Amino acid sequence: MRSEFRWLLVAAGFGGALSAQALAVPGLMAGVEGGGGTNIPFGSNLPCRYQVLYDAEELPWTGPRILTGISLRPDQNTSPGASPAKGFLDISVLVSTTARSSTTMSATFADNRGTDATWVLTNQIVQLPAQPAAATGPRPANIHFPFTVPWAYGLTPVTTGQPARNLLLEIWIHSQPSGSYRIDNLSGCTAALATFGNQDAACAVPGGAPVTIAADPTMLAGSSYAWHIGGAPPGMPFLLALSLASGGGLLGNPAWPLPYPMYDPNDPTQPSAALAALGWPAPGCWLNVDPVVWLAGATDALGAGSAIGFVPAGRGYVGQTWYAQALVLAPTANPLRLITSLGHESTVCGPLSVARNYAFYAPAASPPQPVPVAGFVQYGVGPVLEVW
Repeated sequence: MRSEFRWLLVAAGFGGALSAQALAVPGLMAGVEGGGGTNIPFGSNLPCRYQVLYDAEELPWTGPRILTGISLRPDQNTSPGASPAKGFLDISVLVSTTARSSTTMSATFADNRGTDATWVLTNQIVQLPAQPAAATGPRPANIHFPFTVPWAYGLTPVTTGQPARNLLLEIWIHSQPSGSYRIDNLSGCTAALATFGNQDAACAVPGGAPVTIAADPTMLAGSSYAWHIGGAPPGMPFLLALSLASGGGLLGNPAWPLPYPMYDPNDPTQPSAALAALGWPAPGCWLNVDPVVWLAGATDALGAGSAIGFVPAGRGYVGQTWYAQALVLAPTANPLRLITSLGHESTVCGPLSVARNYAFYAPAASPPQPVPVAGFVQYGVGPVLEVW
């Protein structure tokens, strides 16, 4: 009890400092559009129970923090045009820490609440604001829910000595009028993509263009991922070189820095020093990746092909960049009979450690639908919001 009392005195004295700055949750989404939009829970005329769980690693702060409100972001990706206000909604909001994680979230709403679960807003009549057209995202987080009861994240860890737990937010819409209203959502993500390295015009079939390389726009941990080759000779095998590092030296040798030529720049009729054992040069071609893994494929009749790899599952892989390059058999291109693409980098953009659980219901139906005690759980899905 004394420990809890001391903590409350600290919170009272420093609560303003602990909660003054609005912070994006998940923290990685500060200034970044969520990758998708959703009409859940505001795009219906039905009541809805809605929970979202953020693992502690997604929170952009450490230690105790006083929360006095949340703000949701309107959607920009799938709804860039102007949208009308929606009102009025009867809403309650609960905040809690929880021992459940995004991967163990229960479909039963009550199972996800911790001992510090607090209704911070009860039967508040709310109008969701109109949104002007926006050319670029993300939009400002302007769907505000100020708490009538401030809530302290970190109280339970301070008083029990246990580590900080995950954050649960529950929005209960008791009633709402019909109409669409989309919010920014983590249902997808856009990987950071770029090309790098060297590729000369001579690295091509005579009279043709250099080989191109592209990749899928979304790269998710725990999912397959594809790289796409174009402009290659038809019906030819190719290799895709993969690495988790860029730069450095070929085969780890700093004397052969990447990008590394597949020919002697002083005499293009000869191979470079690192590739002397191959016996033949590939003028204009470069190795841009020091490969750790190879994937194989073959081009179709149009000279296109794809190679598919698998990104390991786990939140720790989010933010990791993969580096790739294609090497294609081209018998008429050069003495080595190989041509290469530029390097291509793709960054794992999700899923973040977030999950949602929701259920719509119709109390005015015949017979009336009761308030649901369980909903539908989706991993990696949830709103981008700000806490303040």
